[in-house]
Amino acid sequence: MNGITKNINNPERWARGIIAIFLIPAVFVNGYTLFPIIQSFVGLVLVYNALSGICWTSRFFGIKTCERS
Repeated sequence: MNGITKNINNPERWARGIIAIFLIPAVFVNGYTLFPIIQSFVGLVLVYNALSGICWTSRFFGIKTCERS
């Protein structure tokens, strides 16, 4: 990704993926109101984080939990 390095470690990626499994279907369980829509969106962001290993919020604050090379 042209100089963009991973900034979250594997256990954290697994945790984000597992949490996303429970957040994404919130819209289907609780209906199409504001809070379940936000929960599903957060779940999708966590899936992106888990698959790519990049968290833009952590990058903004300078947090890096993966091994330093």
